[in-house]
Amino acid sequence: MRQPDQAEMERLLRGIDIPPCPAVLTRLQNECASPNASLSVIATIISSDVALSASVLKVANSTAFGLSRKVSTVQQALPVLGMRAVSSMVAGIVLKNALSAADSPRLDRFWDSTTRVAQLCARLTKEFRGIPADLAYTFGLFHDCGIAVLMRRFPDYRETLQMANNSGDRNFTEIEDERHATNHAVLGYLLTRNWGLPEDICSATLLHHDLSIFDPAADATAAKARTLVSLANLAAYYVNSYQRLAEDSAWQRARTPVMAHLHINDNDLFDIREIAFEILENQ
Repeated sequence: MRQPDQAEMERLLRGIDIPPCPAVLTRLQNECASPNASLSVIATIISSDVALSASVLKVANSTAFGLSRKVSTVQQALPVLGMRAVSSMVAGIVLKNALSAADSPRLDRFWDSTTRVAQLCARLTKEFRGIPADLAYTFGLFHDCGIAVLMRRFPDYRETLQMANNSGDRNFTEIEDERHATNHAVLGYLLTRNWGLPEDICSATLLHHDLSIFDPAADATAAKARTLVSLANLAAYYVNSYQRLAEDSAWQRARTPVMAHLHINDNDLFDIREIAFEILENQ
C-alpha cells in the first residue's frame, strides 16, 4: 500500500476527525529532540499531570519492560528506561484519552485488547531481536488506532468490524473501504504521522494489513515494518487465544508469512504461547 498523496488524504478524511497531537506529547517530543534534552525537564512535564504520571509508572512497572526493580517516581523511571521509552508510554496514554471523549462509544474491550497486545509486543522483542521494546510497544498501541477513529465516526462500524474479522477471503481494509470509503490502516497512518511518531511506526501502521510486504521482491527498507507487523500479529493471536476468542481472519491470512519471517514453526508457536500466557496472566 503506497503512501496516500494530498488529494487522496483529503478524500479519505472527508467527514472524519483525526484528533490533534496533545500539547503534553508535543512538549515532550520537542524536549527529547533537543540536543540539550534534560531528564529533569522531561520528568517535570510528565509529573505536572498526576494522572499521566501514575499511568506512566503503571506501564513502566508492567511485565512488558521487565524492570529488575519497581520504580515509584517518573524521575526513577527515566534513567532506567530512557527518554524514548517513556515518550512512547506517554504517547499511548494520551492516545486513549484523545479517542475516549465523553460522547464517544465505549471502547473498553478495544483498549484492553490493545494494551495487552502492546505489552506482549514489547516482551516478545526478547525472543526476536532487532526491534527495541519501546518501538514494538508503541506500534502495538497505535497500529489499530484507526479502528477507534472509525468507531467514533460511523454508528454501524461495529458491523463492519465483525464482517472484517470473520471474512476469510477478503482483506480487512477492503471491507472497510467498501462500506466507509476509508480504512483504519490509512487513518492510523495519518494520526501517527500527525502526532510526530517515528517513521517506522507510521509506515508499519499503513502496511499492517498489506501482506505484499512479505513478498521476496518487497522493498528491503521495509524490513523493520515487516518485523513490527509480525510481532503485532503474533501478539494479537496469543491475546485472542488467551481470551478464548475465535481465530480471526487477520491471523488466518498472516500466519504463514509471519511465521516464515520470524523463522518459527508450529512447535515454536506453542512454546512461545507458554511465555505469552504467563505474561498475560500477570498483567
